Amino acid sequence: MKLRAAVIAPASVLVLAGCAEDPEPVAVEALSQSGQSAFVCLAVDRPDPSAPGVVRSLPITDCGDRMAKSPSDFGVDAASGGKATLPHLYALVTQTLRGEVAVIDMTTESAPILDQDTGTPGASFLPIGAQPVDIIATPGGTASFVAVAEPGRAGIFALPSAKVVPRTGCPVPSLTSWPACSLPSAPGEVLLASDPPDADGKLRASCSGAYDVEPASPEDAEAGGDACGSGSGDLSQEGLGRQKLLVSMPELGGFAVIDAQTLLQDERYQEGGFAPCEVERWVPLEVSLPPSPPAPAPDEAPDGPAACVQRETAASPAQAVATPRPAGLALAGDRLFIGDLDAPVIHVVHLPTPCAPAELPPLLPASTLDPERVVTTSRIAVSQALPPDFRRYLYAVDAGDGSVMVFDVSDGASSRSPLARPHPEWNPFQPPDRIRLTAPVRDLAIVHRDAPAILPATGVAPEGLRCDPDPDLKQCDINVASCDLATLYRTSAGRDAGAGPLKLRGSFAYLALTNGQVAVVDVDDLDAACRGPERQSARAGCAGAPAGGDPLETSGEVSCNVVLPHALRSEDYVVTNDATGVLEPGVRALPILYDRSGTVVQLSADSPKMRATLPPEAEAPALALAVGAQREAIASADTGESALDEQGLVLRSGEPQHALAMNLEDPRVHLVNEAWTVTYEGTLPGFARTFVHFDEDAAAVRSGDARFCRRGVQSRASVREQLLAAGAPEGEADAQAAELADFVQITSELPGEDAGYWDEVDPAVCSFESCNAKYGSVITSRPGLRVAEAYEDRLALESRDPAVDEVAFAACCFPGEVQLDVRPARQWVVRSNAAGFLHRVIADPETGRCRNSCDARLARLNGRVAHTLVDGRVTDGAPGAFVNPMFRFAITGGVPEQDMQFRFTTQGAFNPLFVNLVRNEVELQPQAIRPVPATGEIAVTDGSFEGLILLGGNGAEVVRQFH
Repeated sequence: MKLRAAVIAPASVLVLAGCAEDPEPVAVEALSQSGQSAFVCLAVDRPDPSAPGVVRSLPITDCGDRMAKSPSDFGVDAASGGKATLPHLYALVTQTLRGEVAVIDMTTESAPILDQDTGTPGASFLPIGAQPVDIIATPGGTASFVAVAEPGRAGIFALPSAKVVPRTGCPVPSLTSWPACSLPSAPGEVLLASDPPDADGKLRASCSGAYDVEPASPEDAEAGGDACGSGSGDLSQEGLGRQKLLVSMPELGGFAVIDAQTLLQDERYQEGGFAPCEVERWVPLEVSLPPSPPAPAPDEAPDGPAACVQRETAASPAQAVATPRPAGLALAGDRLFIGDLDAPVIHVVHLPTPCAPAELPPLLPASTLDPERVVTTSRIAVSQALPPDFRRYLYAVDAGDGSVMVFDVSDGASSRSPLARPHPEWNPFQPPDRIRLTAPVRDLAIVHRDAPAILPATGVAPEGLRCDPDPDLKQCDINVASCDLATLYRTSAGRDAGAGPLKLRGSFAYLALTNGQVAVVDVDDLDAACRGPERQSARAGCAGAPAGGDPLETSGEVSCNVVLPHALRSEDYVVTNDATGVLEPGVRALPILYDRSGTVVQLSADSPKMRATLPPEAEAPALALAVGAQREAIASADTGESALDEQGLVLRSGEPQHALAMNLEDPRVHLVNEAWTVTYEGTLPGFARTFVHFDEDAAAVRSGDARFCRRGVQSRASVREQLLAAGAPEGEADAQAAELADFVQITSELPGEDAGYWDEVDPAVCSFESCNAKYGSVITSRPGLRVAEAYEDRLALESRDPAVDEVAFAACCFPGEVQLDVRPARQWVVRSNAAGFLHRVIADPETGRCRNSCDARLARLNGRVAHTLVDGRVTDGAPGAFVNPMFRFAITGGVPEQDMQFRFTTQGAFNPLFVNLVRNEVELQPQAIRPVPATGEIAVTDGSFEGLILLGGNGAEVVRQFH
């Protein structure tokens, strides 16, 4: 098929006419709706200069980053019988709309997209049937196999590499040029697996045959065909046993094992024979689900189970899935993993040989936050097992929401459920059991890479070494003959070499998103130990932080979790200094206190003070706050040089200033830079457009869309339960609950003085004059009605003054629908322009009352600060200590007034390592992502018009593109 017109902006695609001819340019976009890709390393020898060149397949690692001047430049050495010395790396890319495979020469500097038919205009490719769904190449490059789902002609096409490179004198490939076999239904993904030889090195031609086949040598394979590749190639010369195709069959609920060599050579499949594929093993998959577990017991919250309620949780639904629908495939050692688009399982098949598959208990995808959802999977990938613990992980794309689950599939792993993040309370904005990104994941690949450092004295470059920050190790340099090699990977003093955000050594997941980005996730970073603070602490998220001792030889970043397994990688060093700029979570300027009118309140002994809360004395590290481009120390002791207790404040020129401490356990929680306000008895957000009305008994206000629980209202009853659970005596709990409960201020205007309503009311209850005297003043000074109990749709109110029935009086003054504000009493309300007001209030499933959730993951979703009357140091966990996901502080001393407000803006939001596949505004539909072992690049195919996009060896930038 020919592409005869330009599709988008013109580009020069050069055509390969033959080995001895110059290519001619064709002004078209050659690639469109690319699907999957495979890679082969080939050389073209010229033993007879007068005949077409002879294609020689090579292991993929024999190709590298050497470049050729043209597609015909193979560095042929006439003195060695015409042997090519410069093999070329070829990409075979399926064209889903045209039913072809495009061949791209990735080694040439010119004319990379090969034209199979130079006799007609435009670029033509290898025809293989409609709707190609997958392509796989043998490791030795002898052949590639394409699965096609054309209605009525579903099957497998074999592309011998000897026929994919166009040469002068060789026929133009047609649909009947390829060995092909038919399948009873559309195939899905395809993998290659090897049936190993016996102890004598012999192979068996089929799963039921005897071990009586002598494997061919590369020399035997070369002698078996002519220059134009009439011989299909002998796969046994690759030295990998008898290679079998594992072909998933989604509609039939299983996978087939097909001998690759038989497909290549059997006469039934030659020249478009398209006989039925000879299936050696058919493996129907099972859906084996465990019994539904009982609903879990409520979590133990930090302040005790009585202080909170458990969200309603149903047991996992029973699934009656009769037929599975296999999706993504991944092979790791002797286990085959298969995703499933219909059943909530990832099938696990023991595969010591493709001829003896045995299904094992499956992995069990699920969602902690939505346990009733049936979670199915599409694409999957498995990591390498790296020392010292040799853990192996499977990444699976949730077919429902495009997130990614991680499973531990190491030898001996006991759990079949997705891994849960440790300390999910550090970042409650991420689900605890998956990686959720800004767009759904289309495909993923796990890549292992290394950049071994060379020992200067010996020239040795051992692979797989982990960076070690131990200060007692002997540092390697050019003058040292004996040293600790792990020190070679440490971050340099100028942070321009060694362990760093763009130095990727280890295993990493590359996630191709539907929005045209690729996200990089740390799986097992060999340099992780050297990315963190020099002195570890619990505040920095360091597990088992040592006390005292010499500082570690690290990158000096502020968190021990800058690199975190199964989490997004940072694009930057998380540190603030003159070289890196503002990259550490902090504030643009220190907090400033304003009164209700917006006038700055100077910090003094009589004013409220925002202080960073301090860790217990035994754990006290040197605390600092990034302010602008500087780090300012937070006082952990009172110097006595000022009239104030300086603990938790910042000192500037000896003068105390307001301060707070940033949470650094997981930098990813700092999603964006936000403007924050901390307002004394400030209004809870969300009620500006809410209308309520008083009940007939005037004891409550209600509205069907009020959502009081979801907006974080806290009643006297709720506060009392929390205080009792915290150990407060009953009388003290009653008194404090009355003082701290939320209250309602009605913001509507009274009916007009001449309104007929005032003629109908009982003047003994209210009148315009009495109502106007209490409610006609400034709204913020109106009396408040305390919330005795809160529900999602109503608030039970009571008078704050027990001597007066303020509720009945307010109901009389405000007939019909009214608007209101809800304010916490004697507390500061913390809000931002992005996160809003954080809380963990839910409706109790049993009673409907508004109560804090027991979910420990939400423990830091706080938006209220109890004012601490005593002015001075506040320790983490103290009654007045506030902590939310991003920072922590306390407010002490002074006499606050309603609507008095601290203001500050955060900076240093986490910058994840995302790669934009295209820089201009073009349509992009990523289809697949695969590593290119020969060059270390990452290849992404585009289902629109951008063809094949390659990320560089560090996976952090686009280095070239073919379209």
